Amino acid sequence: MTKIEFLKSLAKGWFGNSQQHAIHAQLLKARGLNKLADKIMAESDEEWDEAKEVNKRLIELGETPAVELEPYPVITDIKEMLEYDCKESAEALPMMSKSLAMFDDDYVTRAMIEKFILDEQEHYNWVKGHLCLINQIGMENYIIEMLGD
Repeated sequence: MTKIEFLKSLAKGWFGNSQQHAIHAQLLKARGLNKLADKIMAESDEEWDEAKEVNKRLIELGETPAVELEPYPVITDIKEMLEYDCKESAEALPMMSKSLAMFDDDYVTRAMIEKFILDEQEHYNWVKGHLCLINQIGMENYIIEMLGD
């Protein structure tokens, strides 16, 4: 995979994942799970911004970004939703870390990807923590925790 193909795949993935998270947040909000919905919507916004940042970098590199998004499933079960997110982050982190070597001669892109790795690690830790919380207190208590403002 070339540098440009890699960047285009990042944008495509984040645009798709952003839409998935936006839908998940709307579904959660409809169930009254406002705390969880707000966090998931914030994640959607962050991914949208990251995709736009990649497209901006592609333009700076003289490339034309594509209008594409990776398809992602809509998951209504909260635990399955979090498990899917956890799995996706766990797979993305080593892939992004491995890609850094491609950008040894491009400090700007490398710094951008390093920031993305930190953001993804933070998201992975958050999701993993919520899955542990569900296991500790049970789904009913977790849902109670996620209700409200």
